[in-house]
Amino acid sequence: MKDKLNFKLLNLLIIIAIICLLYLIRGLWIGIVTNIFKILAPFLLAFALAYVIYPLVKKLIDAGSPKWLAILAVCIIGIGSIMIIIILTVPLLYEQILLFLSNISVLLSDLSTKYEINFGGLEASLSEFSTNIIANLGSSISNGAISVVNASFGVFSTAVIVIAAAIYFLIDMDKIRESVKNYFELRNQRTANYFDKLDNELTKYIGGMGLNILLQGIEYTIAFLLIGHPNWLILGILSGISAIIPWFGGFIVAVISLLVSSVISTKLFFLTCLICIICPILDGNVIGPKVYGKTNSLHPLLVIFAVSAGGMIAGFWGIVLSLPIAIAIRTTYNFYQKDISKKVKKMRKKSA
Repeated sequence: MKDKLNFKLLNLLIIIAIICLLYLIRGLWIGIVTNIFKILAPFLLAFALAYVIYPLVKKLIDAGSPKWLAILAVCIIGIGSIMIIIILTVPLLYEQILLFLSNISVLLSDLSTKYEINFGGLEASLSEFSTNIIANLGSSISNGAISVVNASFGVFSTAVIVIAAAIYFLIDMDKIRESVKNYFELRNQRTANYFDKLDNELTKYIGGMGLNILLQGIEYTIAFLLIGHPNWLILGILSGISAIIPWFGGFIVAVISLLVSSVISTKLFFLTCLICIICPILDGNVIGPKVYGKTNSLHPLLVIFAVSAGGMIAGFWGIVLSLPIAIAIRTTYNFYQKDISKKVKKMRKKSA
């Protein structure tokens, strides 16, 4: 018993010593790790992108399409869709920001006149901002032209690297997956089964998320268009994107749509309220369960906890990755639940 206790204590002291050493020399290794991560980041992103796209490519291949044609079709559709969205939304978003600021300014003016509320310089600031936004934007671009060009070149070169690497990852994805599977099967069949289960769960979630984004974007776009909302397109796109951030994303889009409609007309405001009530109910009870199925269903409290914890730990990317991580943790627990129960029972028997 003493030997076991001393052995555990020795291991604990070694771990503490390693942590203290790493803390003392953090100025050395943090810089090295940061630079390594900057180099690897585009390739990690490319692999993640290829992993996300792979199920669609596999479906096309299973349907009889040649591998090169399936990859080419998916790339063309993906890049083309992104370009179309940018071309459609950027000018519209710019115009609707001006319209939104103008409507807010009118609302403040009406409230100030009717109820004698003093908003200080807020109204004047909004009016001035909406009037001079074009001139200010043009001046900013002209003054910082070199910075804009440099930043654009950096983003463009990174995007090219990510896309090119993702294509090569897609080409070799079958070999990569087979190599990983064979490696774990040689080591431990149960571990191989675990990673196979985890891969299926994450693949199902990613496919469901992509389909949910598309369906939700179309749903809200049509709904806002039917009620005559002036920002129907941008709100529809934002609603689709907000599916990445469950609960909170939809709430933000609802607030934006209600604010815009409130400064246009009472009728539009009430119609927008109906959209913000009916569509989430439809998403939560019909579309969501059909898309994700029972396997990826998470309790609402777990979703809220995962999203909030991810946001506090890693900001936006923490929020985006919170649900996949939660699904991975739940899958791990469910897979090894029997093993955990057996170990707990053994520990209780020994202690008794």
